[in-house]
Amino acid sequence: MIWLTWRQFRTQTLVAAALLAAAAVYLLITGTQLRHSYSADLITCHSSSAEYTCAGLLNGLESDYNGTLDLFELLVLAAPGLVGIFWGAPLIAGELERGTHYMTWNQSVTRTRWLAVKLTAIALASIAAAGIISLLMTWWASPLDTMSGNRFGTQAFNARNVVPLGYAAFAFALGVTLGLLLRRTLPAMAATLAIFIAVQLVVTVLVRPNVMPAIVTTVPINQTTMSQALRFDRAREVTGPVTIDLPAPPGSWNLSQTPALNSAGQPIQTSEILTCWNQMISRGPVAIKGSGNAPFAPLGACLAPLNLHVNVTYQPADRYWPLQWIETALYAVLAALLAAFCFRRIRRLG
Repeated sequence: MIWLTWRQFRTQTLVAAALLAAAAVYLLITGTQLRHSYSADLITCHSSSAEYTCAGLLNGLESDYNGTLDLFELLVLAAPGLVGIFWGAPLIAGELERGTHYMTWNQSVTRTRWLAVKLTAIALASIAAAGIISLLMTWWASPLDTMSGNRFGTQAFNARNVVPLGYAAFAFALGVTLGLLLRRTLPAMAATLAIFIAVQLVVTVLVRPNVMPAIVTTVPINQTTMSQALRFDRAREVTGPVTIDLPAPPGSWNLSQTPALNSAGQPIQTSEILTCWNQMISRGPVAIKGSGNAPFAPLGACLAPLNLHVNVTYQPADRYWPLQWIETALYAVLAALLAAFCFRRIRRLG
């Protein structure tokens, strides 16, 4: 059975191996260049007292490699789905369409052994392929991830470390299950893609932010915190809310923020900050820029006596790996349940 499985899937395996080899060569070469540039820029930053020089160098480095980063992140994200479509869905559906399963079962090979060998061999190949491309992507992107500090971003989280292995196992098992149920390769491939994308969206949007209890912290609005503000929005209407994007603790996952609140916890109105806003605008571009290249620091100094604050809900940085392992385990359990269903179903297949 092992030899037969290899014969049936050697073309797909060799194509995948060739693609992985090409990707590995490219990522190793460009990754080495990226690390050299990153180290050189850090040396320049440390030898210069101007903050804007360091920021400009690192931003330029990110811009140079963002295209490659996006391309390979999409490749890693697509790999599990492609495994489910081209390896999982045809595994049983193709045999059922051609009727070749009868020949195998009539040669003293039981249905469960037939399925066990196919599932184990191709599943291991699927997980290995996802693991290799994920490992390469994680190594290649580590300098850029260090600069951005955004390991929890959807693309970054889904394309790094161990979660792609869980995605690949689930996508493969899903494809096999749908091929067994639908008995037609093309419908099984289409259904695999649709369901896999739907499950990933549900897990990413609804499950991941809530699988561990989030932390809520109160951040006061003053010169220090406003110097780190990413955005300040005030409504055109004087009765509208005031929205300020303040960063969560370094490396954490910022889930949500409230509008600016007063000491009683009630949203303030735009009319309450207009005096400070107009004072900042009246000082001109130099005053707005503020010290340390923080455009909203003067506004924060003016607002400090009002005792305003923002409630920030976040997942701390040290939960990155627990969330990675929990999500991987979730997809592994789903894959195991689908595999168990396949073994149950194959016994009753006519």
